[in-house]
Amino acid sequence: MSSTLIKAPARRFKLQLTIVFQKINEAVEAKDENGERRYKYIILKGSSRSSKTMSLIDFHDFYARKHKNKRATIWRDTKKDVVDTVFNDLKKRMVDTDRWKFQHGFHATTHVLSYNTGSTIEFRGADEITAHGLNQNTAWLNEPYIISRTTFDQIDQRTEDFIFIDWNPKQGHWIEDVAKDPRAIVIHSTFLDNPFCPLEQKYKILSYQPVSMCSLVINKKLKEQEARDYDYLINPAGFDSREIKELTRCRENEFKKSANLFNWQVYGLGIKGERPNRIFRFIEIPDSRFFELRDVPELFYSDWGAVDPWAVGHAKYYDGAIYLHELNYRSENEIRQFLTDTERHQIGVEENGLVGWTFSRLNIPYESTIVCDPNRHAKIIAARQAGWEYAVAADKPPGSIIDGIDLLCGLTVYFTASSKNIAYEQENYSRKVDPHGVVLEEPEDINNHHMDGSRYAGLKWLYEGVIQPRK
Repeated sequence: MSSTLIKAPARRFKLQLTIVFQKINEAVEAKDENGERRYKYIILKGSSRSSKTMSLIDFHDFYARKHKNKRATIWRDTKKDVVDTVFNDLKKRMVDTDRWKFQHGFHATTHVLSYNTGSTIEFRGADEITAHGLNQNTAWLNEPYIISRTTFDQIDQRTEDFIFIDWNPKQGHWIEDVAKDPRAIVIHSTFLDNPFCPLEQKYKILSYQPVSMCSLVINKKLKEQEARDYDYLINPAGFDSREIKELTRCRENEFKKSANLFNWQVYGLGIKGERPNRIFRFIEIPDSRFFELRDVPELFYSDWGAVDPWAVGHAKYYDGAIYLHELNYRSENEIRQFLTDTERHQIGVEENGLVGWTFSRLNIPYESTIVCDPNRHAKIIAARQAGWEYAVAADKPPGSIIDGIDLLCGLTVYFTASSKNIAYEQENYSRKVDPHGVVLEEPEDINNHHMDGSRYAGLKWLYEGVIQPRK
């Protein structure tokens, strides 16, 4: 392992470097068979308290000290969020290790750290207008659960050297697609890899582990029920003391009702677990299968979004199943950002300009039915004025959200492989949970843009008799 980035700074400051830091350093210095940089995307995937953030803080500080004239940016969904979290963590880490006084300068308004090497570390929010136009040498996206794939792509194409991403895989995400890139490496860690994890936090995470996830069950030495009944005091099978200690703790967790499979998978093991309150389980199909469906009931849907995603989709119904294909997920603001001057002039500032331009670019035929979110009536009028005369408001009587969910849960719903945001939403669309842990009928008000559109389509077909109600 090359240690050029590790040894020199470590002698000057009071700190210990984590195993995760060393793995980051190895990934940065890795070369391919041609001597070129091996990785661009370095993804830190793991549990809570696994030292991901601390390790990336150390890396960025040393990177700025070692290299001349480098620009490193650190991103979260908003500027306030990145300052309240990563910046405060960085400052505390550097103060604790006697590094803060070695800064060449710090601009308190812009939150830019300057080094005598000419390098900087800048804290950015994806909500800033400069997000899509900023050039940098490295970009670190810290827990980018809300940052869209479009924003990531814009940051990526303006980043010269490395993209760092750290996250707990508690939900489906576009990060999983980035991880498939041959220039990507995933560094997995858990709280057990972090010697600095506070003891009480370690105990809290361990309290999530259920009997089904103890090593005796995982390694098939005992079945799950046998593990619950096993006499660990006598230990007739002579299991290792560590295995017995773990089994005892897991049984105590279940007795105290702190055991939680999802929490253990996500926060303990750093792997993606299925949310217990998940609503839908749609099925992915090749795009070709969707387009082969002809002469069947079909319509388009539009769930408007100026800042939130503007979900536009194409829906078909055949043989008791709904088929979905994603057409748009960019917000109106994102669409306007990438318009040319000519396009801006053509569209103007009127509602029907952007609506009509977008529907035209998506190749939605004028004679199509477009069932729309009724909360933005002016946009429906704009669509009609632009030529889509069959743009209609979705019926949303009281109880229609639950009725729509029940309808889709009773049908087979397919989505095309290219519909990445439908895939993401259907995996993460979940029911609310009250403070006592009781799962409610009502869904959470997130991950719902295409899900709302699919409900609009299903209920319209139900009201028109295309879909027959269940008896």
